[in-house]
Amino acid sequence: MHITSPTPDTLVGIATLVDILQRSRASIYTDIKNKTFPKPLKLGNSSRWRLSEVMAVIDRLSDERDAS
Repeated sequence: MHITSPTPDTLVGIATLVDILQRSRASIYTDIKNKTFPKPLKLGNSSRWRLSEVMAVIDRLSDERDAS
């Protein structure tokens, strides 16, 4: 089996987001509804996010924290 390192364009699922963000699925979907988190890309019945978009949200939150 060949495993590659994640790239900015790597697509991640909700379980990975829960691990990365340490938040529940429900809170992530609430943030999407409130437009504070990017909408997923739909692949069939699956929802996926670009890792680069997730990291951009984390960077934005860090910048907002540092500005206050």
